[in-house]
Amino acid sequence: MLIRTREGRAVKAEGNPSHPLNAGALCARGQAALQGLYNPDRIRHPLARDADGSLHAISWPDAQQRLVEKLQALQAQDQLAETAFVTGPLGDSLERLVGQWLAGLGSQRLHIYEPFSDEALDRASQICFQRPAPSYAIDKARLLLGFGADFLETWRSPVAYATAFGKMHGGAGRFVQIEPRLSQTGANADTWVSIQAGREAFLALGMARIIVDEQPGALSASEVHRLSALLAPYSLERTAELTGVPAWRIQSLARDFASQRPSLALGPGVATRSRQATASQVAVLLLNYVAGNIGQTVRFEADDGPDRAQSSSSLDALTAAMADGDIPLLLLAHANPVFSLPRAGGFAEALERVPFIVSFSSFIDETTAQADLVLPDHSPLESWGDHSPQPGVHSLTQPVMAPVFDTRPMGDVLLSTAAQLAQASPDQAAAESAAQASPPSFLAYLQDSWQTIHQRAVHESGAEADFDAFWRTAVQRGGYWQAAQAVAVELSAAVFAQTFAVPELSGPQQSGLPLMLYPSSRYFDGRGANKPWLQELPDPMTKAVWDSWVELHPQTAARLGIQDGEVLVLHSDHGTLEAPAYLYPHMQPDLLAMPIGQGHTNYGRYASGRGANPIQLLPADARTEAGGLAWFSTRVQVASAGRREPLVTTAGSHTQLGRGIARSVTPAALAERAANPPTPHGQHDDHDMYPALEYEHYRWGMTVDLSACTGCGACVTACSAENNIPTVGKAAVAQGREMAWLRIERYFADTSARHWDPDAPAVSFAPMLCQQCGNAPCEPVCPVYATYHSPEGLNAQIYNRCVGTRYCSNNCSYKVRRFNWSQAEWPEPLHLQLNPDVTVREAGVMEKCTFCVQRIQAAKDRAKDENRPVRDGEVTPACAQTCPTRAIRFGNLEDPDSVVSHQRHDPRAYTVLDHLNTKPAVTYLERVVKRGRG
Repeated sequence: MLIRTREGRAVKAEGNPSHPLNAGALCARGQAALQGLYNPDRIRHPLARDADGSLHAISWPDAQQRLVEKLQALQAQDQLAETAFVTGPLGDSLERLVGQWLAGLGSQRLHIYEPFSDEALDRASQICFQRPAPSYAIDKARLLLGFGADFLETWRSPVAYATAFGKMHGGAGRFVQIEPRLSQTGANADTWVSIQAGREAFLALGMARIIVDEQPGALSASEVHRLSALLAPYSLERTAELTGVPAWRIQSLARDFASQRPSLALGPGVATRSRQATASQVAVLLLNYVAGNIGQTVRFEADDGPDRAQSSSSLDALTAAMADGDIPLLLLAHANPVFSLPRAGGFAEALERVPFIVSFSSFIDETTAQADLVLPDHSPLESWGDHSPQPGVHSLTQPVMAPVFDTRPMGDVLLSTAAQLAQASPDQAAAESAAQASPPSFLAYLQDSWQTIHQRAVHESGAEADFDAFWRTAVQRGGYWQAAQAVAVELSAAVFAQTFAVPELSGPQQSGLPLMLYPSSRYFDGRGANKPWLQELPDPMTKAVWDSWVELHPQTAARLGIQDGEVLVLHSDHGTLEAPAYLYPHMQPDLLAMPIGQGHTNYGRYASGRGANPIQLLPADARTEAGGLAWFSTRVQVASAGRREPLVTTAGSHTQLGRGIARSVTPAALAERAANPPTPHGQHDDHDMYPALEYEHYRWGMTVDLSACTGCGACVTACSAENNIPTVGKAAVAQGREMAWLRIERYFADTSARHWDPDAPAVSFAPMLCQQCGNAPCEPVCPVYATYHSPEGLNAQIYNRCVGTRYCSNNCSYKVRRFNWSQAEWPEPLHLQLNPDVTVREAGVMEKCTFCVQRIQAAKDRAKDENRPVRDGEVTPACAQTCPTRAIRFGNLEDPDSVVSHQRHDPRAYTVLDHLNTKPAVTYLERVVKRGRG
């Protein structure tokens, strides 16, 4: 990230264009980072529990002294070694410090807990190749096959994968997604294949058998023999029976996967991670191996980062120790296991048996609510830190502003506590030695950690020999990175001992339905639910806001007598919840699906009481063979609660009703169009009652490539952050009063339409914003000229003139103008996020997208100072800047050499509702849908 600051406060987050992972892009959760920094429900000072059980504010010296005294008391009782520390991922150096701090107490009970970490992939990679999990070169694949991995949403590194996907899919690459429920990632596939949940391994094995039998490629004769024996049970007919995928499709997919090289198979993802997850990952790695993808699109590299191999099941042993009263002191940092672990595991109950709990959390979440002492940590935007997300990449974070509240970095607190313990030691020599060896701050500790990285950089790449110069460059750049060294691998003999089985689900086999839980692209595992921008960002597929729901197939709903919006009661042997039904035809019948992330009972005003937490329906033994959480592991019984509470969504029509708003085209149709070109876009003979508009220097325009747009919504959140757009809450959205200037239209294919195209995608996404029309319907109807056409082609809005007649909104063909029905509220200190370059609108005023005119004006000012025109690419609106796939481009339509001018004359170019002759400045490029035999 790069953070723009004004007057000493952070006002906007952007991607770091120098970083190799995201190359300047950012997801919606990253764009909402400021609402974590300025959240009004952050803990503002240390807290301690009173005798009456409530938490009250104390000073930092008092807080640290309480921790030191507790440690000294445990030391006197010879219980210090039983101290435990549970954290989320903290970054390399801080994790190392925590481990060393614990070791200084004589304890080894460090548990680094990440609910969606993929131990199964690491274990499978060790089984297959005796190496940690590989990296994937999605951009190099000619055929990408997804086995349910939601790599455009939450799986591993979605921004990096989305960027690579944009390059792959914008070229010759084709994408096939195989999953039981159509996800946002699957919605971007050229072909979507429905499969029985948890059976992905059998499809991969069946395809691998076909490839070994028909196109063994570079496999040796001995490998062919051993693989044939392993894959023998998975004949075409048996694979079709196990998976529900037609035999002809399995065969076509296998042949395409083998012939269209290099290909790539990904997954499975979190949603179908069962108790047999490791076996499923082994099957997909085997498919990549027999297709010759190892070393091409599946790459193993020398890892120079820390070893994070720690199973989530380590918390099971800790829970047992807590329940037995063996943990006298528990410390927590950036982890919320009470919320994100199955309730049946007993962590919450065991927590009550711990005599003293210390939390470094920034929020009173479900776990921190049980703490006896709270030492609030800085926000990541106020902290120093580092992280190695992949081999060769070492990222650095630095404070972007002074702390908002009276918080302290956890690293400083631990170092200070260790120093106080050392000073109190009766061994004065040891105390003095410890004091000299201890760094004065976490920043000093971090710099010392980077000495190793510096030495390696000097040795391997000839980096600056002076550490201080190296450090300054790394801080300015955001880290240090270089190409990782590739490592050759061979197929391990352990693969041939692997067994594969149908996933086992707990719960009633006859009356229960399998429950599939999937991560939310907005809330992740729930940690993003306390940010209003994310709560009001519509879900990509349902377009729901501020809620959670239960998805089921219309056939299943009809069989159970359930209507859309009816509140359902889901019951497992481990818990019960209520949530409204959402009838979703793009999923397997007799399957239920729910998003993870809502259902908080503590976590601030924006998260608490929203939706339901389906994690609590899982059994205590919901574990993969590798020890991670098995999210697909239970069946539930379904009943009606006897009332309806329809979801609040921003969706209008689910289909385009033949209007051609989000269009698609096949490569064959494009080739035909090239051979017989139509009238170039924008050059047809118009008959207007108004004189033609002329622009002297600039007409600002935008292009949106629907082949690249994935519907992720990052642009929507970026627009809100840049332009001070408020959230209005669930009730106001239900009245149609949402304020977003930019929305993502989601349309399902209308299979009942008279001219339905079977080659059209099942889902289409189209960003919709003010089209900055040349013949703008909004302009002539305003009685006070609040909206007018600027000399540079913008439909400008003068807020001081607007009297709120809303005539412009009524006359807008695209419904992209928003009316402020009430005064926006920015609870302190959330008002500090406001961009000072953009007016904060009052109640009664109409507002809309202006192509980030403040950025246009800034670029014009710079160009004027240098006595030159604005260069192409010098102005980038917030939506275009954050887009991981670069689907949105912006520039001057009067410049014939600009990117937008070229794209406006692309064979795929069209304008929405062009028959209205509004002459939009926004041009869309049709989505190219590539079909194959599979």
